[in-house]
Amino acid sequence: MRRRNGFGPCVVVFAAASSGAADLHFTPAAGVSGLTGGHVTDGFTGMQTMAPGLAVGDFDRDGDQDVFAIGGSEGVDQLYINRGDGTFDERAAAWGVDAAGVIHTGASVGDYDNDGDLDIFVTAVVVQGVGDTARCVLYRNNGDGSFTDVADDAGVRFVAPFLNDSFGSAFGDYDLDGDLDLFVAGWTGGNHLFRNNGNGTFTRVTGSAFIGDLLEIPRGFSPRFCDIDADGWPDLLLAADFFTGRVYINNGDGTFTNRTAEWGVGLASNGMGSAPADVNNDGLIDWYVTSRIQLDGDDGSGNMLYINRGGFFEERSHAAGVNGGGWGWGTDAVDFDHDGWLDIAATNGFPPPFDHDPTTIWLNTRDPDGVFVDVTAAVGVSDTGQGRGLVTFDADNDGDRDLLIAGNDEPLTYYRNDLTGDGAGAITLFFDTSGEPTMAPDGFGVRVDLVAGGEPQHRYLDGGCTYLSQSELSIHFGIGSNAAAESVRITWPGGAQTALANVRPGRYTITARVSCPADWRRDGVLDLKDALDWAADFIDRHPQADMTSDGVFDLDDVMAFLFAFHEGCP
Repeated sequence: MRRRNGFGPCVVVFAAASSGAADLHFTPAAGVSGLTGGHVTDGFTGMQTMAPGLAVGDFDRDGDQDVFAIGGSEGVDQLYINRGDGTFDERAAAWGVDAAGVIHTGASVGDYDNDGDLDIFVTAVVVQGVGDTARCVLYRNNGDGSFTDVADDAGVRFVAPFLNDSFGSAFGDYDLDGDLDLFVAGWTGGNHLFRNNGNGTFTRVTGSAFIGDLLEIPRGFSPRFCDIDADGWPDLLLAADFFTGRVYINNGDGTFTNRTAEWGVGLASNGMGSAPADVNNDGLIDWYVTSRIQLDGDDGSGNMLYINRGGFFEERSHAAGVNGGGWGWGTDAVDFDHDGWLDIAATNGFPPPFDHDPTTIWLNTRDPDGVFVDVTAAVGVSDTGQGRGLVTFDADNDGDRDLLIAGNDEPLTYYRNDLTGDGAGAITLFFDTSGEPTMAPDGFGVRVDLVAGGEPQHRYLDGGCTYLSQSELSIHFGIGSNAAAESVRITWPGGAQTALANVRPGRYTITARVSCPADWRRDGVLDLKDALDWAADFIDRHPQADMTSDGVFDLDDVMAFLFAFHEGCP
């Protein structure tokens, strides 16, 4: 029986309530986990003050989440391989990713060459006296415990000629051709889109894809491919500095149109971090953008919460209680307490007077208008460092989301989520699309609709940057004290659907078998091995082995599998 868990960038979440309650508490655990490295510089110097980021991915494909962290001009990039129990071994040198003496800024993760392994794209800046150019890195995962830098061959070494920085990056299949494209944001004007050619190389298509819009204008930080208008095509959200945030709607023909004014965004004075999430449970993707608070009458806007009203956003950060924080950077929206409603984490910091701004945890109050309460101290979070990158992931495979923060010129800060109680149930879904060549790897672009306790939740899996960083590539539902989710419907890129029923709490890999439902091994050939693998999943009560999607494992499922087997593959 196979259990292959994917991982990578970021998750767009729509949520609804579920019954039960749990006790949320975070425990500082960097030392005991082995996440003891961090970011080292020679002080606050130029654009390096805006780094670092980090990225999470199952780089060795063993079913748990590993961590790549930026090291700084005086440090070394790190790679932490998970032992399977939430403790880590630092293996950057052995894997060939221990870059030193460079100014890397952020990272994103995705299987760009469709070989089954997660690759890493690393952005960079130039700092006077350290190097002579901003050289991005594309680490191809060789699948044998090593990476190779192929940025030159792939055509992504330099984000833009003569530009000296790149910050956030995002993988995503914007043209729905089955491979991952790449968007890279630059603060001095180097925002660029690279189309994947399907042969291990990329072509810069910024000019042709963004007709009539100059991407040199936005001071880009955090891009996200995300289908905000629910038409099946990934749009682009760009959090950017100095009121230059953008919404680009995907036209479905390889081009995007700037719809920032129509959607009512770009109000953040200094848009840094980005967290698309349905915070008010109406089924539409809202957008949380970190910024900085007003100080001494300047134009600081504070954080922005854009509520999706169906074709436009309404800014409601003050009413929701999430406008403040300090000088905001990394953020994510996940269900920390498994009540079915999305919570928000954000980290802060900069030179005085922002040098002791706290990382903040806002719990959703389950108000239909989207209202939050600051519970930071109550849940055990006390970080007041120079936070920049922030990711959430299930480091110890216990079903809840842990929190990792990368600080500027500081060690990593790790908080383990020790959620307890009857209401701690959750379902986490990973995706295997390797048997469907028209689908991007690891579930990029998948939408999942779930009902638990009679309450619906809707989520969309994107790949993107929270701020220079990328969280776990999975779909995570809190279902509280419910014994199971009554129904789960997966909508794959292109519109095909898979229905599941009576899904119990746990971690599952959902495999796309759209073209041949009985091809359990995804090799295009039906034989005894497929039948044996299906039988193993049937015995294990894997949701996909319920061929009739009725929540019962019985003879009807056996007959349905045999019928599909008899029908064969196209």
